[in-house]
Amino acid sequence: MGWVSGQFTTRVITLIPVAIAINIVIGYITQNVLKLPIYLDSIGTILVGVLAGPLAGALTGVLSNIIWAWVLNVPTIFWFWITAAVIGLLAGAWGYLGVYRPRPATGRQLTAAAIIAAVLVVIIVIPILNNPTYTNPDIGGFPDWAVQAAAVIAIITALVVAGFIYIRRDLAGLFVALAGIVTGIVAAIISAPIAAVVYGGVTGSGTDLIVLALRQGGSDVLQASLGQGFFSDPIDKTITSFVVYIVLLSLSSRVIARYPLGERLLPQAATPVETLGPEPAG
Repeated sequence: MGWVSGQFTTRVITLIPVAIAINIVIGYITQNVLKLPIYLDSIGTILVGVLAGPLAGALTGVLSNIIWAWVLNVPTIFWFWITAAVIGLLAGAWGYLGVYRPRPATGRQLTAAAIIAAVLVVIIVIPILNNPTYTNPDIGGFPDWAVQAAAVIAIITALVVAGFIYIRRDLAGLFVALAGIVTGIVAAIISAPIAAVVYGGVTGSGTDLIVLALRQGGSDVLQASLGQGFFSDPIDKTITSFVVYIVLLSLSSRVIARYPLGERLLPQAATPVETLGPEPAG
């Protein structure tokens, strides 16, 4: 029970409502207003999970979806609370493993990390470049410039990720990218059956266009939902992971150290117990 209660300190309980609001506001604008083929509804979930632990992250994700469905009357988001919970659990695991801990580096090690991270970003877009649903406008209905656009987006994203790692001289960017990609793949696998069985693949977001195109290309509902997930989720969770990492970098070591997993998010050279002293009561 101590492990459970330790994830729900006063600071964490205060952070969770803020994280829920971030999930709902940014996610609603991205999915329901702008109709983009990504989600951006897990920023708060991953932030809480990384700072506090898997149970706190999972609870944030679950409550976000339930409140979103009820308050904004978007019922198609409700059953994805299962996916949101898993995302929170994974974020807590990344927090325990210290994935988001800064890792200063120089020289060849830094260059290799930047190149590997950039290649990983490009790899997750390859399925689009090789899929006739996207490359042949007679099958999926996408314009003939869709592949070029995907390639340009992939290259820009890869350069941004590599540049982030190299300019900040921080190997953590590679680990953050890996965490985002793994989280995205898991989320896609879990979400596909929910989207297919409960909603027939149509959820009212920008990802519906991808599902419909895959259906036109001959995929059944489950295959189309899974194909859409493998397109959207790894990209979405990689972006989300970097947003969370940038938020953490903007916080002082003193603030981060006050959270349950705070010491695992600080550079190894900084020891919270020695530099910050004990946490005040309350």
